[in-house]
Amino acid sequence: MVAEQRSVHKSAATAPRLRRAGWKEPRLLLGLLLVAASIVGIVFLVNAMDERTGVYVAKTDITLGEPITDTNTEVVQVQLGESLRHYLPAADGAMDGVRANTYIGAGQLIAQDFITRSELGSRRPINIDLPVDLSPAITPGSRVDVWIAQREPGSATYGTPELLANLMEVSARSERAAGLVGQRGVNLELLVEPDHLEPLLQALANESRIIVVYNPAGDSR
Repeated sequence: MVAEQRSVHKSAATAPRLRRAGWKEPRLLLGLLLVAASIVGIVFLVNAMDERTGVYVAKTDITLGEPITDTNTEVVQVQLGESLRHYLPAADGAMDGVRANTYIGAGQLIAQDFITRSELGSRRPINIDLPVDLSPAITPGSRVDVWIAQREPGSATYGTPELLANLMEVSARSERAAGLVGQRGVNLELLVEPDHLEPLLQALANESRIIVVYNPAGDSR
């Protein structure tokens, strides 16, 4: 019985002790390095996929000829890929001497086609008065076809309407209140190219009938 107890005691004395892994344990350090490398790789991949760039967006409605400044714009981060070159980047000097070449609605990204570094670009704003039943779809930024019906000499009748221009842009619209004669109407500001400027002014001077028709094809521009 004594010999058996000594054998058990001897086995217990020679059994290896289990010890807690320390910070210098090679396998633990290797595991930590693998975890850290995995986190760094994920962060790098996410940053590479999220290549956003700052561009300017209209903070308020911007009318034709209005300077583009920090007051009417703000910077947003966007991911546009190759189409980024079509928009005004948020960079030093990007807005120097820049004006709106068209109506820009609040919330719109400022495209390069929307701006000019000349006073008004090639187009000129012309105001015309139209009947009150003008289509409600005709709003600033929309496109219209403009027709002119010449007034017959010495009479109150008009000839057959002829097309002056397709997809002319509307830069402003205002409702005209009834005057002394009780007539209401709409005043449109159109952006007119130089080739169409003279015939439109002649039509206004000759009291010809100007017909403005909404063109939905302009919505895709």
